Amino acid sequence: MNSIYGYVNGQPVFSRDEFVFKSRRFGEIKTDEELIAFAEKVTGHWSQAGWCRTFTGYYLTDYALDEPFRSLTKAEFARLKELQAAAIAEEERIETEKEWRLINTLYYADNSIEEVYENKYGERKTIMAVQPHGDAC
Repeated sequence: MNSIYGYVNGQPVFSRDEFVFKSRRFGEIKTDEELIAFAEKVTGHWSQAGWCRTFTGYYLTDYALDEPFRSLTKAEFARLKELQAAAIAEEERIETEKEWRLINTLYYADNSIEEVYENKYGERKTIMAVQPHGDAC
């Protein structure tokens, strides 16, 4: 006798995969593009705690009630994590190729410190190295 995993609309289901399929009202996601699009949809376009993120900046947690884990099978979620890791590696490779170098450090009265970087293409970015804070005394 199979044990019941849970119920969807009053109907018993006997595995997590079956639970997910019945809950979202369709079967297995077959392509990577469909998987990313579905995950983006159920997360509200990668929205997390009121902040709009990107696919590479979104934290994929395996907490049972968090999206997209809640709406994916374990195999689909594992594949999504693999796709995210590959996308992050690609972003890092692109940033490394730009050869960023520190050109200036700015010190402010609120004790914050910003660093200004420039890449080989002349693009600049500013990074806050130390957040604003009060004195220790």
